[in-house]
Amino acid sequence: MTSSKKNYIFEPFKITEVKYRGFGSPRPRSGHRIACDDVKIYCFGGYNPHLPLNIIQRNNPTWTPGMPLFKELWSFTLATKKWKQHIVTENMPEELASNAMCMSGKYLMIFGGTGAPFGNKCSNEVITWRTCNGDARLQILDVTGFRPPPQYGQSILCYDGNFYAIGGTNGFAYNCDIYKLDLRTMVWGPVFIGTGQEGEPQGRYRHEVIRVGNKLYIIGGGTGDLAFELMEIPMYDLETNTWTKLVPKADDSKKDISAPLARKCHSAVQIETENGVQVFVAGGTDGQSVFDDIWRLDISKMQWTLMQKTVLPHPLYFHSSTVTSNGCMYIFGGIEPNDNETRRNNILYKAWLCIPKLSEICWEALLSLYPNLDHLDRTSLIHLGIPLHFVDRLHVL
Repeated sequence: MTSSKKNYIFEPFKITEVKYRGFGSPRPRSGHRIACDDVKIYCFGGYNPHLPLNIIQRNNPTWTPGMPLFKELWSFTLATKKWKQHIVTENMPEELASNAMCMSGKYLMIFGGTGAPFGNKCSNEVITWRTCNGDARLQILDVTGFRPPPQYGQSILCYDGNFYAIGGTNGFAYNCDIYKLDLRTMVWGPVFIGTGQEGEPQGRYRHEVIRVGNKLYIIGGGTGDLAFELMEIPMYDLETNTWTKLVPKADDSKKDISAPLARKCHSAVQIETENGVQVFVAGGTDGQSVFDDIWRLDISKMQWTLMQKTVLPHPLYFHSSTVTSNGCMYIFGGIEPNDNETRRNNILYKAWLCIPKLSEICWEALLSLYPNLDHLDRTSLIHLGIPLHFVDRLHVL
């Protein structure tokens, strides 16, 4: 086992590019979704109408110029930095852009989405996938009740045995309705249906939803023409079934830019800290400008802070983000403006949003210094004194 002989420096709050190892990776895309546990990142779907292809890729049935949507499910092992495409032979949908995706235990939960052209066909199926190497089947949940309409660009989450879907569009109408699927009975039902009354949030898509306790916070989003302000946050209380409009405080320490601009097609993740839940909003667009900034929202204080050290290398939108339980955020794909054209990427960025346990820093240092650690078998790694839960991240059972 040889060392890379490079010094390791732990740099929290700094965006760095993750260099892939091995062969194969997802092609550049936007409109995809990623989610993660502490072992792998999972990437589903996506869109790219302008993709240069080699001969092998032209014959790939998962993407054609006439149907530029990726019928693909990938996983990225964080410890080995290797991508793996999972060959799904059953129930792969045609609606593969602007789905919503989250994790519930060992399962991916995928909902909604649209095909090409956008809005021509949308989905309201709940699709699950058991996160293991050998499962080639997506499962469509058999549900009853009053389900959400087929649409895309919504947000989803799992909480207290329920699956929630918030907002979305069919390409023409936009809403901020909330539906709930009871995962024990598999029955859908409405939680809130907008009627246009005062105090209700405007309909939107490509927003983000943060949950703290029984409260849902709607971060940004927009319509085809509008992007909504981040200085006004609609909050829905699941206990009282009421909306409240919150006005967070600006970052008074900044002279030039004290508050995040309105945006959609951004990403947001949340982490638990000693000071409560912190939300990190990355990139996005207002329809004219594309942003490279990252903002932190302290939920308990309703305070925005511009992350000066945490800046995207390029302005980015229609990307996707996720965060590990240890507080490491990953950002994948999206659209970068480039002169008079737009360009999609397949770059994975990471940033530590907090100071994790020392063992996590040591593990990252070990992987940095010995990138071929996965060449050793489980027994050898354990004999070296590596804790079993870290060995499991290298050799997933």
